[in-house]
Amino acid sequence: MHLSPINKESAAQGASDLVDRQLKDPARLDAVRRTGLLDSPAEESFDSLTRLAARLLNVPGSFVSILDSGRDFYKSAAGFGPPLSETRQLEGRTFCHYTLASDDPLVIGDTHSDPLWRSVPTVETLGVRAYVGVPLKLGSETIGSFCVIDMKPRDWQADEIETLRQIALSASRELGFRVALAAERAEGVSSRALARSREEVAAVIAHDLRTPLQVLHLGTTLLQRRQAPGQEATVARMVTAVGAMKSMVDGLLTSSALLAPLAVKKERVSVGTVLQDAVEMMTPIAERSGIQLMLGAVTPAMVTVDYSLVLRILGNLTGNSIKYSPAGSLVVVGSIRGEGMVLITVTDNGRGMAPEEQAQAFDSGWQGAEGMARGDGAGLGLAIVKRLVREHGGQVTIDSSPGLGTTLTVLLPCD
Repeated sequence: MHLSPINKESAAQGASDLVDRQLKDPARLDAVRRTGLLDSPAEESFDSLTRLAARLLNVPGSFVSILDSGRDFYKSAAGFGPPLSETRQLEGRTFCHYTLASDDPLVIGDTHSDPLWRSVPTVETLGVRAYVGVPLKLGSETIGSFCVIDMKPRDWQADEIETLRQIALSASRELGFRVALAAERAEGVSSRALARSREEVAAVIAHDLRTPLQVLHLGTTLLQRRQAPGQEATVARMVTAVGAMKSMVDGLLTSSALLAPLAVKKERVSVGTVLQDAVEMMTPIAERSGIQLMLGAVTPAMVTVDYSLVLRILGNLTGNSIKYSPAGSLVVVGSIRGEGMVLITVTDNGRGMAPEEQAQAFDSGWQGAEGMARGDGAGLGLAIVKRLVREHGGQVTIDSSPGLGTTLTVLLPCD
């Protein structure tokens, strides 16, 4: 049943019963709770809207009303002093309750013209003679109203009602933003817990990988001793890959894959050598995906680093580029020399990343929509990269555009 659409002032006989049911509706009350506005202090973001409505419509009072099951709480109230400005709520029936009965604005030109309206207590306590209330929505649920009152009968004009409706929409958008932000923060806590759980699972898997890794190590050692002419490059890549896998498993077997101290063993090595080894290690994976992985321009430079950890960094970065690039595309690894720094870059022409994805890319446990759909990772790769780079006194940055590819840059101090 609907109450008073625009320019109609009579109410249906069953309006009060309908309002009572809406007030106690669990879904609606849950929406009210999620706004976090009940009993919250006054805020300028809402006060400015009620002041604006009062000024534009030339009325003595304007409210942002939040309705729980037993009271009408005023998040904002313009035009009233004590005691209402101090208590900021009314118990018992108010006109705002009747906005629950329809999605249309409730428009009352004269509260004395209908017995139902005249029975509302604020007609006597506040002297309300005219009222317009626009339902405030959170999703499909009405959580309150944005309303104005007058102390004399009034013929509300269509443009006045539309003005109030637009201001109410601004308040609803503010509500939606707040609830979405709260949900995002809660999701962040959940994501961190999930990341920790994934690390624990990864540690268990890593433990189980130690035996097959030992077999691989023995096998590659045997091949290296007995390799036939022409097999040197292939066997060398296998030895390098097994060594990198052992380093990763050792890291995962610590109490926390991301937070435990690292045993860093630094040595002076050529950037060109590390990049060449990384490209050779990852080439079979790129070829399997139909992607060309190549070594680009490399500026001569020497760095003092843990060789296996830098190889792990480059393996993660090139692996990511390969994973999110289409078949037939190109991934290039290169470096340039800066003042006291060397910049190692991994560039692809894959799908790219939006700004909001880039902002979260290095967060532990975070995966974009495509990564979650693929289900082939734990969202730890770039977080591990960031940590390993910091262990070397460097930084890692990302530059990407949707549809135009991604460049990941590692800045390391150089000799």
